[in-house]
Amino acid sequence: MTRFADKAVAVTGGASGIGEATVRRFIEEGARVAFADRDADRGNRVASELEAQGAVAHFVEADMGKEADATGFIEAAVARFGRLDVLVNNAGIRKYQPVTKASKESWDEMLAVNLLSYAICARAAIPVMAAGGGGAIVNVASIRSLIAGSECVQYDTTKAAVLGLTRSMARDHAAQGVRVNAVGPGPIFTPFHARRAETLGQTQESYIEEFGAETMLKRPGTAREIANGIAFLASDEASYITGTCLFIDGGQTAL
Repeated sequence: MTRFADKAVAVTGGASGIGEATVRRFIEEGARVAFADRDADRGNRVASELEAQGAVAHFVEADMGKEADATGFIEAAVARFGRLDVLVNNAGIRKYQPVTKASKESWDEMLAVNLLSYAICARAAIPVMAAGGGGAIVNVASIRSLIAGSECVQYDTTKAAVLGLTRSMARDHAAQGVRVNAVGPGPIFTPFHARRAETLGQTQESYIEEFGAETMLKRPGTAREIANGIAFLASDEASYITGTCLFIDGGQTAL
């Protein structure tokens, strides 16, 4: 399929995990993709690999927790491509602690990356999309938008707020031709979770088995499966969908 031939796409947190899979998914369908990440080494490697295959992939080193970096990334994408059709807000961090141990500084960092960067990137992107006839924004939320994880108070709070942000932006900008939706990943095994397993002293096999046990399908999902949902919501096939969240979670939230 080439649903995004010549479209310009921007992805935050695009150097690994769900973000990298999303970058690759859009490129497979003909898009020109700019992506941002704090990990410059990984980002440059991914961009070089894609460019060697003939893709148009532009990497920008950026910390989405900083307003100037978030705005600057969108400006760089527009400068490179001359337009912007799709924005995927995916950057995110996670800390494991209860509210009684969460410092103000920790809250500030989580809110800046997991929530405010989404709003800041959208603020820069929406006027460009509207001027070009419309566009699509996909925010990466989580099943933690609805159900609580252990000692994940900050992550869960920010992901719940992403759903409110999605609905509000969808309402405010529908008349400009900008659709805004979210995806809610369930347990998705990514490099983050590989490191988490090591931290917990578990083998990847035992971690994966436990990680997907609460889903109907009894397995964790893959980053590619989330990227597929993101691409659908950003495509013309989803032209009548805005202001909602597609949960891709092996049925976990239904339980």
